[in-house]
Amino acid sequence: MTTFLTNELLWNAITTRTKEAKHVEAAIAYIGQNGAKLLPLGKNDRLVVDMSLKTVAAGGTDPREVEKLIKRGVHVFTRKNLHAKCIVADKALVSSSANVSSNSRDHLDEAGLLTTDPGSVQRARDFIDRLCTEPVRPEYLKACKEAYNPPRFAPGAAGKGRQSHIAPAKLWIVNLSAVWLPEAERERYEQSEAKAETRKKQPQSRLDSFHWPYKPRIVDEADLGTWFLQVLTDENSITVFPPGQLRMVDHYIRERKSEKERYVFHLEMPPRCETMTWAQFRRATRSSLGYDSATRPRTRPIKDIEIADAILRLWTPGGRLSRSR
Repeated sequence: MTTFLTNELLWNAITTRTKEAKHVEAAIAYIGQNGAKLLPLGKNDRLVVDMSLKTVAAGGTDPREVEKLIKRGVHVFTRKNLHAKCIVADKALVSSSANVSSNSRDHLDEAGLLTTDPGSVQRARDFIDRLCTEPVRPEYLKACKEAYNPPRFAPGAAGKGRQSHIAPAKLWIVNLSAVWLPEAERERYEQSEAKAETRKKQPQSRLDSFHWPYKPRIVDEADLGTWFLQVLTDENSITVFPPGQLRMVDHYIRERKSEKERYVFHLEMPPRCETMTWAQFRRATRSSLGYDSATRPRTRPIKDIEIADAILRLWTPGGRLSRSR
């Protein structure tokens, strides 16, 4: 399993994987403010970091944070010119752009990969092992604390931050019912579909849409590109459609006198559209993921990135049911 992660999702993986692992090996170029909290290493874990006097004097690594880790029983080594950022937590590897600091977590756009590929995990572990040659001893730690200068960021950078600190879900399950659109709205709805058609990324894909007669919370929580799994519920059956990606959210006044709005979500769907029943979906997710979906579908985000990826793999990119399910 290999997953691409950014920002909050990346930091969730770093913190959670490190905290839950029995043993961690990490090579992180710079450990800054709140580094010991953001990287919750424990007794007998190993960390190699650039804690050269030049780096410490420039504020790149905070020796006070390293000292907290040492007091926890972490074996810390220094490596001049280190620029790697990789963490091996048991049988998983997180390799990313992120140094461990509040500035990296709160103000920078970071990206990386989480993988459980055995070969990659072992090569990363071997790489870290080769770097652990210069342990940080008490005398050297004291010299680093005396040489340390807090980092200086560009004016305004520390307070600017990213627009949102809420990790967006990669996948939403939306429970839908068949509802006839009023004839009076038909023209505006078709105009919305025409605009969305220009947002498709692949010429062979098709467009699909669903709508709400009010503003749902998904509007504020789902980014463009988010995956949606449409589940259509009627009196006799519950049908699960292949996942599609959000390309546009539109809205218009549906009743001019009352100014009530309709929100329309336009998805780019695969060329094929093989469906499964909700019962089949539940069996597939329970057997492959140990994930027990509700008896009846409900609209909600799937925030666990591994579960979201596994659900997406129930279909091929072309929209056919995957044989591996």
